[in-house]
Amino acid sequence: MATLNDLKSRLMQNEEIKEAFESVEYNRSRNLFKRRMELGLSQRELADKASVTQKTISRIEGGDPGIRQATLIKVYTALDLKEDGTPPEREYVVHQ
Repeated sequence: MATLNDLKSRLMQNEEIKEAFESVEYNRSRNLFKRRMELGLSQRELADKASVTQKTISRIEGGDPGIRQATLIKVYTALDLKEDGTPPEREYVVHQ
């Protein structure tokens, strides 16, 4: 029985598919989805928090390359991410 990793390995042999998996849009979509799941938000809840439509969240998570930077920044802010979509650095205090 083939696993998901087996399937991905076979798909990655196709240059077009490999480019899609390595695209900025794909990585952004996965990072946003992961962060939304960590926060326990639905697409609708995130859309409301970011003052965008649920359809916009769906487009971002679907890897749509036509999303404006201003819209992405609204969504990143709602997810407590930096303007480049990465998590803010956390400062840790060590107690002695």
